[in-house]
Amino acid sequence: MDKVMDHITIGMMAKINGISEQTLRLYDKMKLLRPSEINPETGYRYYNIKQCAQLDMIQYMKALGMNLVQIKECFEEKDIKKMRHILELQKNNIEKQMLELHHAKQAIERSIESYRRYDAAPEENTVVLEYIKARKIFCFDTKINCYSYGMDYYEHILRSLKKNYVLHKLPMSYFCNVGSIMRKENFRKRELWATEVFLFVEDDFQSDGGIEVIPEDMYLCKYCYGFNKEEESLRSLMDYIPEHNYEVKGDCISEVLIEFPTFNHFERNAFLKLQVPVKQKMKKIF
Repeated sequence: MDKVMDHITIGMMAKINGISEQTLRLYDKMKLLRPSEINPETGYRYYNIKQCAQLDMIQYMKALGMNLVQIKECFEEKDIKKMRHILELQKNNIEKQMLELHHAKQAIERSIESYRRYDAAPEENTVVLEYIKARKIFCFDTKINCYSYGMDYYEHILRSLKKNYVLHKLPMSYFCNVGSIMRKENFRKRELWATEVFLFVEDDFQSDGGIEVIPEDMYLCKYCYGFNKEEESLRSLMDYIPEHNYEVKGDCISEVLIEFPTFNHFERNAFLKLQVPVKQKMKKIF
């Protein structure tokens, strides 16, 4: 029986360990796990049952995320500290990947929610009063009025956002749900002036600056198709507020709810949601 275990064919070695013969040949080529004997006449490879311990160690280290080159280095150097160092690096790499996947999942969930809101949106130019919960944003001041330039400038804004040192690791889907802020004083004065653009972020997003919370409130909202209709829709919303006895409470938000696929033309095509927090004015009692 012992003799049999000293001469395990490559096929049997692969079978009892649940791996392929090709994998064993790769390990042999890399000098990671060599056969205990090779028949000089036939070229057949034979393994010893005791070599399964080393094979288990290779599989274990692979399961920890180490690649074959790193495993080979550990075997050759016989340095436990080296293995620990590699595992620490791998742990940090996995944590980074988990964070990236976490952001990706949040962005996908936000995109799904945006499409749901689009499906439930009223007809274009309809003004509705909605309760909107608090939202966290990363705000970026371009120092230039968004309404003084066309779509070319908007494209430059997006490039700046993507290159921002805080945002550059976020998934692309985050940049399809952006917006601009018209501060309360400008909206009240009916001035189309907005130099700040923003990106919606999650509650666990961290930054040394630029973070702002759009408060929960009742918002008058108006929907429109395309950036070319935004200014007209904003002016219409400015007219609607005093006509219906409302008072502006805070900043006006212009949010890109969803972007439609761009096929045969260059310019972006988006569905926008304009929103401004308001309260009903008290009627005078005589």
